[in-house]
Amino acid sequence: MKKFLTALFAIFLLSVSVAHAEIKNYTGSGEYLLTEENIVFAKSRAELSAERSILDQVCVYVKAKSKIVDNELDDDEVISICAGILHVTDTKFKIVDDANGILVKSVVTAQVDIDELETLLRQAIAERMKN
Repeated sequence: MKKFLTALFAIFLLSVSVAHAEIKNYTGSGEYLLTEENIVFAKSRAELSAERSILDQVCVYVKAKSKIVDNELDDDEVISICAGILHVTDTKFKIVDDANGILVKSVVTAQVDIDELETLLRQAIAERMKN
């Protein structure tokens, strides 16, 4: 009976945490011009480009800092963080003949847990602020 109650309590805790999670679907597209590489490499690059486009849709943090000495720009720094947890649910490829070579296009659909994303972004911002 004790094991049953423990299992029931664990299931309750899991269902409560899942109920609060906000998961959204995003679609991104990318492409890579195949010249001398193989098709597997081109597909992976096109897929990576599509995943980056999803991350750009989800969250971007930008911090800029400039230092001016004697009315001249002495130091200029731009920090950008694009954070996210992608769970890819579907990837489609299309290969097209282009004037410059073979163009590999990719469309990726992924789920992003917004709660997890916010946690990671807060951590990244805190680390950047320390430096």
